[in-house]
Amino acid sequence: MKNIILFLLFTLFCNVSGQSRSFTFDFNPKKFIKENKLNKGGRKEIIFNLYDINGKETKYITTDRTSEALRKNEIYSFKGKSEDGTKLITLTIASGNLTGAYMENGISYFIEPLEKTCKKKYKIYINSGKDLQVGQPNDVIK
Repeated sequence: MKNIILFLLFTLFCNVSGQSRSFTFDFNPKKFIKENKLNKGGRKEIIFNLYDINGKETKYITTDRTSEALRKNEIYSFKGKSEDGTKLITLTIASGNLTGAYMENGISYFIEPLEKTCKKKYKIYINSGKDLQVGQPNDVIK
């Protein structure tokens, strides 16, 4: 009986720890570009109200790092951190899609469209590959 319980606990632990964590959310890049007048240019602070891996709404304060050449091609780049300072984030809007990643406590989380054809549903997930790091821990974000 003791062996059966140990086996069940071991199996349960392996299944839970082996599952990849992810969170799905809605975001409309086209609307975001329009509301924030990103096509106008200029380096400015941009606020992203997104989520973390646990589904907690998180405010990210970023700087628009888009060059004029990229802006002409409707590619936008942002770098910043969460309002509480615990997460470093890098985001890109290109071809009508949001992509990016953030780092929290040394763990990298990735943001991508849920499906290639869907431009309004996104997922945050942990990559199963080791030694991948995102964000710029040595950058000073002002």
